[in-house]
Amino acid sequence: MEDDEQYYKLLVQRFSDRTATDEELEVFIKLANEGRLDKYLTEAMNRDAGIAAEDEANFLPPAKIGRLWPRKIAAASVLLAISIGGYFILHKPAALKQTAQIQPQDILPGHNQATLTLANGKKIVLIKGLSGKLAQQGNTQINVNGSSEVIYTETGANTAIQYNTLSTAKGEVSPYPLVLADGTKVWLNSQSSITFPIAFTGNQRHVEITGEAYFQVAHNSAKAFTVKAGNQTVDDIGTAFNINSYGDEQTIRTTLVEGSAKVTANGIAKILSPGQRTLVTQNSLLLQTADTEAETAWMTGKFIFHDEDLHSAMRQLARWYNIDVIYDYDPRNVLLGGGFSKSRNISKVLGAFEQTGAVKFRIEGHTVHITQ
Repeated sequence: MEDDEQYYKLLVQRFSDRTATDEELEVFIKLANEGRLDKYLTEAMNRDAGIAAEDEANFLPPAKIGRLWPRKIAAASVLLAISIGGYFILHKPAALKQTAQIQPQDILPGHNQATLTLANGKKIVLIKGLSGKLAQQGNTQINVNGSSEVIYTETGANTAIQYNTLSTAKGEVSPYPLVLADGTKVWLNSQSSITFPIAFTGNQRHVEITGEAYFQVAHNSAKAFTVKAGNQTVDDIGTAFNINSYGDEQTIRTTLVEGSAKVTANGIAKILSPGQRTLVTQNSLLLQTADTEAETAWMTGKFIFHDEDLHSAMRQLARWYNIDVIYDYDPRNVLLGGGFSKSRNISKVLGAFEQTGAVKFRIEGHTVHITQ
């Protein structure tokens, strides 16, 4: 038994290091599909993600472990396939080559682009390489500065407050951080928007978002900064935080990276500390330990999944690759883990999922079918 354990550890290590022979890889896949490597795959994944054993409870609530264990077995087979999908590309066994060859099409990743809509309806498309003055609104100038930021600067008092909107479509991510008139920086993920005033007057700074945005707030104790997303409001208390508020998700997730923030929804208020998040539904607000690396991975051009439900993962892919997802077969209880660059074509990502046998895909144009 001890010999088996040492062999399994060695096999996972050689797989992770990409030093396994073709014969060892075949043994690895067989044992993984039998669930005999789950423990060692999970340990390797956690080491890679810097997750301590005591943190496991953060990913699977104890009350659900028993029910979710079969899913975790399936998921564990997926985890490293995603993390080191490139390994499979180089070493895929013959039986798996056919799976890759039947992909008739591929889909390129999204790109850097956003649209700034001014109060008068004028639209400015933001792409990489812009510089200088973009517009003048009242006593506010909008420029792309040398630090590659779209920055709002007041050159005098504004008598009439106007509202602008920065937005991204599916398959887009903002090429520049937006610097509001108070110095607050905002990054936008795909299919997202922020509506904001060109200048902040009075004792309030208020913006509204859809989709996902990351805030680095310029703290001002005399002028509160609030973000409205769906049915929740976030009050900054000196903060960097991420809000995920897509309409097709069941919850609004607010994850605090630095400082402090208060989330209010449904008549409930919670104060967040760094490393915590809130989950808001139509009638509840929960405070949890957050996986900040995974929640903010999009900021560094990555997807990171830790026990991510397949449907949730596919929604994320849909926003970035601008795809429609159709479930010809709806596999339940499949959790995914691992990470990959968002610069990959979608076939690389889906191919990594398929290596485990837990799920299959068919690409038709910009539609991805989940098949049996």
